[in-house]
Amino acid sequence: ALGIAIYGMFLAIIIPPARKNRVVAGVVAISFAASYAAGKRPLVSDISSGSRTILLTLIIAGAAAVLFPVKEEQDEK
Repeated sequence: ALGIAIYGMFLAIIIPPARKNRVVAGVVAISFAASYAAGKRPLVSDISSGSRTILLTLIIAGAAAVLFPVKEEQDEK
């Protein structure tokens, strides 16, 4: 039961922000596709699944941060 609960918690974390922001939804879709592709590619599929997940997270999150930076609001005094 806990194996299924972890997927439910993951979905509860990503679905609300993805509904509000198209960039987040796009990054989530790209992450799913990249994870699937990495599992099928010969060189990358030899890496353990945990290391592959960490590597993909760093690459995709870094690319999203560079391409779509969050704009800070300026406080008016």
